[in-house]
Amino acid sequence: MKKVFASLFVLSFLLIGCGESEDPEDIAKITYEWEKAKFDRDYELQQEFIYEEGSYEAYKGDEKINSNLEYKDIRFEIYHDEKVESYYVFADFDNPNGENTVEDNVVLRQKNDEWKVDTSKSLDVNREEIQQKFDQTSCIHCE
Repeated sequence: MKKVFASLFVLSFLLIGCGESEDPEDIAKITYEWEKAKFDRDYELQQEFIYEEGSYEAYKGDEKINSNLEYKDIRFEIYHDEKVESYYVFADFDNPNGENTVEDNVVLRQKNDEWKVDTSKSLDVNREEIQQKFDQTSCIHCE
């Protein structure tokens, strides 16, 4: 039995090392955790998700709140750019702290084997351009 588990572990490691793309559900969950940290005004938690230290300073010193943002409330449209190993995620949801609709563009890049939010690149995303350039990897909660 140990040999079976060891073989599965090695196989999964090889597949990840050979450039296999991430499970879209995992990408959506990272994006959700990022959005939740932002809308909860949790500065410390936000810092754990960003690619470049100090690139996102919103809510620094603010009191944390509970936005009640839930994973099921967000529509995740996911695109993968294999050339530069990035994910573009369009996260759309009703603002839990207001009355507007949020249409957030999030770029995820790998850093030390973890997917991190590149806040600088996220600002430059043109949804229409991404939708035309890449095939959609997944759309979660898109009914």
